[in-house]
Amino acid sequence: MNDVNSKTVSRRTVLIAAAGAAPLLAIGARSADAAGLSQSAIGYQNSPGKNGHECDGCNLFLSPNACKAVAGDISPTGWCKLWVKKAA
Repeated sequence: MNDVNSKTVSRRTVLIAAAGAAPLLAIGARSADAAGLSQSAIGYQNSPGKNGHECDGCNLFLSPNACKAVAGDISPTGWCKLWVKKAA
């Protein structure tokens, strides 16, 4: 067995790892612009969503009008598919 080949990472492995980490990186981003997820891609709307969920009650919301995962201005009374109940 060749030492060089045993230490080489395949292109496929790198691509699979990158694809799996992308959503985690987006959610962990510190600013909405760094996240870069478009509002339309996650179904963002300016009005409250299902069951009265609103952005200001979401764990990803950054007061006054931003989100850790979604780019652009976010209304505190808005909603999207990424809504996660704020930790108590």
